[in-house]
Amino acid sequence: MIKIFEDVFNYYRLKRRESDFCVGFFCENRFYFEYLKPYIFNKSKKQKVLVLSFEELNFENQNKIISYTFHTKFFRNLIFLTLRLKYLYSSTPDLNQSIFTKSKFSKCKYIYLQHSPVSLTMIYNSNAFDAFDAVQAVNTFQFKEMKEIIIKKNLKSKVFKGRYLFLNNKVKNQYNGDLDLLIAPSWKSNFYRLNCHVTLSELLSKNSINYELRPHPMSLIKGEVSLSDLKKLNIKYNITNAINLNDYKYLVSDWSGIFIEFAILTKRRALLVNTPKKILNKNYTDFTQTPIEIYLRNIIGKTYEVNELDKLVNELKEKTNKFNKKDITSENKNIQKYIEKYFFI
Repeated sequence: MIKIFEDVFNYYRLKRRESDFCVGFFCENRFYFEYLKPYIFNKSKKQKVLVLSFEELNFENQNKIISYTFHTKFFRNLIFLTLRLKYLYSSTPDLNQSIFTKSKFSKCKYIYLQHSPVSLTMIYNSNAFDAFDAVQAVNTFQFKEMKEIIIKKNLKSKVFKGRYLFLNNKVKNQYNGDLDLLIAPSWKSNFYRLNCHVTLSELLSKNSINYELRPHPMSLIKGEVSLSDLKKLNIKYNITNAINLNDYKYLVSDWSGIFIEFAILTKRRALLVNTPKKILNKNYTDFTQTPIEIYLRNIIGKTYEVNELDKLVNELKEKTNKFNKKDITSENKNIQKYIEKYFFI
């Protein structure tokens, strides 16, 4: 009941001030907020910015950023249906299909900003970007994919090139932590179903390798894995949204875009487990552009089969023993070459 009263109050406050804003951002939760934060702060340097969210966000000492949180389904729907802005930016796909819809009372332009460098045709629903007026691409793969989506479906949408600002202000190629490994699987993957997290944790502990498992926030929300299970299994975990990849020497993942982020930031290859591909659009092969996570998989990563996790850990132990953060190897230079070739930096 308290949440309903809070929503009524926030809705009333917002409607009184809505004319003050030209630009707004929809941050579904704190996870998406980490990706949208640099864009929000950039916009707020020149104008007032409205932020809508379903979780409380912290904007201390930011006078030009006004944030409203809505908790109940009724007001979440109402706020979007009655919104009066010129531009709304979001990193939540599936506009008009899921949790937020276009306004019925304004000609607001809806712009999608990427929260991952991965394919737009393989791991998203087939209509994920159709309702947006413009979609950002942070690499040449996404740019070609979105252009092809627009042509195939005769959409009025536009695609534009943009830097992946999520990593823009982070120090590149500078390990500053004390942990050997981060395990970061995707959600809607088979990593947990195949017990990769259990096998890896046992092998890593046996070999005295310092690690943390970072479940994707959606894996926790959708029940793919639970913190209580991880505690029972004595698996070390980190559920911080603002995780710093520079705190880890190496990364183990599956099909998550974090392996590309890790390569961009550290110039080191990730260790990738070949679980079955994460595919949300079965028709992705109809597109001519190979998904980036397939194309670069064995270039900026090294792959292992599910039954080769012992081999992965043995090679990882050797790597960590030889690790020197000041080393710039031919591997680093090769990764940098591909980043400069394909990413808009």
